[in-house]
Amino acid sequence: MLVLIAIMMVGFMVTIAFSVDIAHMQLARTELRTATDAASKAAAATLAETMNRNQAIKRGRQIAAANSVIGKPLLLSRSDFRFGNANQAKNGKFQFRQNMRPYNTVQVNGRRNKNSRSGPVSLFFGNLLGVEFFDAEMIAAATYIERDVVLVVDRSGSMEGTKFRDLISAIKTFTETLHETPVDEYVGLASYSEYASTDVPLTANLQRINNGVRSLKLGGWTSISRGIAAGAQIMRGGRNAKFVERTMIVMTDGRHNRGPDPRGIARRLSDQGITIQTITFGRDADERRMAEIAKIGGGRHYHADNGLELKEIYREIALTLSTIMTQ
Repeated sequence: MLVLIAIMMVGFMVTIAFSVDIAHMQLARTELRTATDAASKAAAATLAETMNRNQAIKRGRQIAAANSVIGKPLLLSRSDFRFGNANQAKNGKFQFRQNMRPYNTVQVNGRRNKNSRSGPVSLFFGNLLGVEFFDAEMIAAATYIERDVVLVVDRSGSMEGTKFRDLISAIKTFTETLHETPVDEYVGLASYSEYASTDVPLTANLQRINNGVRSLKLGGWTSISRGIAAGAQIMRGGRNAKFVERTMIVMTDGRHNRGPDPRGIARRLSDQGITIQTITFGRDADERRMAEIAKIGGGRHYHADNGLELKEIYREIALTLSTIMTQ
């Protein structure tokens, strides 16, 4: 019995050791995927902004190094970056063609192996089985594509004064940033208080958006759901959804207090393939509900405490709007 128990204990310990290394390898893959995705998206955004491959590689390497894989920063080589063109096929998938112009895609090969700058992943108990290291590799590609974008802004009474001036400045930063990218975005404007309005239809003339924001009349309660509905009406007048990505950016400085719950219409728009980003501005804004709307819409929620933060948020959204993960 003692001999049998000893044999079983050895087998049990080997099983535990093997399980620990399996979990370790899975964690390495997950962290490598995250780091590689981040690097490719950063590189694609920089390429869209500058059309300079060297700067895109530099930015991608910076972002990769800011992400750790099993306690070590992911160090990429220039050869880990590939540039080309990706187009969406009829089945919805993007096909990447390396070195094909015009460049709209950056493909990144994230590696933790003996030939990479970061080296392979060490195993805890692998030497028991004669394997000391684990090689991991992930490939990610980010593509910048054309989008129809609708800005939905709050014009309720609480926006009067400094907040409205901050909004005008932030929207100006947004349109200026979009203007600098090589992608042709069409942008529309809707606004709301107790009731909503479609102020500017989708247009490539971004100065019309700036003029539209400046001409808004403030006052009244807050109906975020009616604002989103007005944005959806503008979106329906846009380009064919098969060829463009559609995004709505909903901003508020307060709390929804009129009309139906905005989460309902957010679900309907999400089912139609429209991504919803949300922004809350100021300490009285309903961050929780707006974060839920962004989650429903497959987007991201941002919060700004002041005008400078609001401007940076709109700038960040403008830079990332034109890139999506395609591999």
